[in-house]
Amino acid sequence: MSVLVVRHGLSEANNRDNIGTLAFASDEAPLMEQGRQQARLLGETLTFNYGVEIGDTEVATSTLYRTQETAREAGFKALKTYAVLDEVLHGIELPQLREMLDKKQLPPAAIEAAENIIENPPSEPIWFTHGLVIAGLCQVMGVAEDQRFIPRFCEVRQLPI
Repeated sequence: MSVLVVRHGLSEANNRDNIGTLAFASDEAPLMEQGRQQARLLGETLTFNYGVEIGDTEVATSTLYRTQETAREAGFKALKTYAVLDEVLHGIELPQLREMLDKKQLPPAAIEAAENIIENPPSEPIWFTHGLVIAGLCQVMGVAEDQRFIPRFCEVRQLPI
C-alpha cells in the first residue's frame, strides 16, 4: 500500500516573522493567505497528478489546526484527526535545530515519531502532517533521498506504507 503524505500550507506558526510571538509554533495558528492559496493548488495537484477524487476521499490530519485547514482548503470534507501525525516535540532550540537540519540530521524525536506512525498507520490514503514528521518517515523508510530534506509547504510525497 502507498500513502500520499502532505505537509500543511504556510501558517502563522511557521511564519519566521512571528518568532518569539505566541503565534510561532502554536497548535491553533491558522494558515496565512499564501498557505490557503497553496492548499487550493494542492487540491488541483492531487486531482491531476495523483487521480484523487477530492470530494469522495477520506483523509487523515494531525490534531493541529493548520493541517485540518489545509485539507479543507484543498477541498476535502471527510477528515479524521490523529495525534500520531502531530508536529514533533523535539525540545531543541531553533538555532540548533536549523543547524541539524542543514546537515540533514533529524532530532531523535522525529525518528521515534516516524517509527510510531509506521507501527500503527492511519488507514486513510492521504495524510496531512508536518515537515519533521515527513522527513522522519522518509529517513526511516529510506526513501526520498533525492528530494528536499524538509518538504516545502503543501508538498506531496508518495510513501510505501
